[in-house]
Amino acid sequence: MLSGLWNLLFFAVALGILITIHELGHFLAARYCGVRVLRFSLGFGPVLFARTLKDGCQFAISAIPLGGYVKMQDEELPDKHSPQAKLRPDSFMAKSLKQRALIIAAGPAFNIVLAFLLYVIVNLIGVNVLRPVVGDVIPQSRAAMAGLQVYDEIKSIDGTPVNDWSDAAMLLVGHLNEDTPLSLQVVSNLGDGEGREISLNLAGLELHPTQDLLTLIGLRPCSGKVSDVLTHVASDGPAYAAGLSPGDKIVSLNGAKMDNWYRIQDAIARSEGTIKVQILRDGNTYQAEIYPEQRCNAEGTQCRPYIGVGVGIEPIKDLFTTKSYGPLDALWQAGINTARMSLFIVSSTYKLISGQISADNISGPIAIAKGAGESASFGFVFFLSFLAAISVNLGILNLLPIPVLDGGQLLFIAYQALTGRTPSPKVQYVLTLFGLCCIISLSLFAVFNDLRAL
Repeated sequence: MLSGLWNLLFFAVALGILITIHELGHFLAARYCGVRVLRFSLGFGPVLFARTLKDGCQFAISAIPLGGYVKMQDEELPDKHSPQAKLRPDSFMAKSLKQRALIIAAGPAFNIVLAFLLYVIVNLIGVNVLRPVVGDVIPQSRAAMAGLQVYDEIKSIDGTPVNDWSDAAMLLVGHLNEDTPLSLQVVSNLGDGEGREISLNLAGLELHPTQDLLTLIGLRPCSGKVSDVLTHVASDGPAYAAGLSPGDKIVSLNGAKMDNWYRIQDAIARSEGTIKVQILRDGNTYQAEIYPEQRCNAEGTQCRPYIGVGVGIEPIKDLFTTKSYGPLDALWQAGINTARMSLFIVSSTYKLISGQISADNISGPIAIAKGAGESASFGFVFFLSFLAAISVNLGILNLLPIPVLDGGQLLFIAYQALTGRTPSPKVQYVLTLFGLCCIISLSLFAVFNDLRAL
């Protein structure tokens, strides 16, 4: 209950900021072009609060907080005016095509500028990140077939530098289901740290909402060098009852060879009934049988086998680092962050439309609310990073050539610029209605995906 309220609070904060900035772009551009603004509204539907400013512009907060609008003088479809009708000089339709295009494009542009400024702040403050060091490689996975090894660090993907797992994940998901293998530069954190190039094939892979990208590829991030020797055996646990003790090394479980702790954890989690274990102690091999207990979370909704053992973790130097920049470098890096996020969204949108990525990955307001709450729980900087990513998303998706969006309005203006004719009012009406139906259908589908993922 509390987590839901927390998510809702930061969803409202995020949505309020993004919508305000978007509509502010339209508003300021309209003022700059000499267009009279009748209403600046945050939200749609019935007006809950309104205040009229000295210039006659009404500021309003409306009941449905899933958008907003700027209502300008004479921006209705042309069928509202006869061909002889005289427009006011301060009306939207009286302005040149360039001015109208500027007013419409200003909303998405302001969202992208907001993202850039947020990234500047994030880069100035600094954020703790996890270096892209591999903690485990799942057997028979794409990562294993590529030759990735435990404690390898990914330095670049197709020539693009990688600083943390967030960078790696964004680049990897952008190349999912592509026929051309990726070129990865990796360096081992073992031995002499020699670098090498490997080829990772992601063709035929499809990410579903319930899947983790790295697990799909066959990777687990490293949190340190995990010992393969038991350092803890709970005195009230099944492993202790079976005779295991600190210093033992688990060699196999149920006949399957165990070469690292992650593999041991997976084998225990998948076990059903008795576990036959082979251990190495003081150079000698011993056999034992463990009868796991079922341990559940506080709600009793998730249970898993428990044997009561643990291992030590030897830290890797500077595995967690703080990325921060000086003023000039922060500006440059913010540009890179914004460009990379923009390209990622464009690529992902294209792959969704072309069917390369499942439509099940489309997220709606519930997923965004969850993301807002989770990022805020990690700290102020993480929330700003989340806000920047969503702002870029909003800016670019608003430029899609769907009539009800800004991109659709730009499409009508482009048609008029190329043909010299205003689009037929009937055609505009039909296309706008079709676009609205598409957006509503897509929104409902996204909410369905959100509910299914809960």
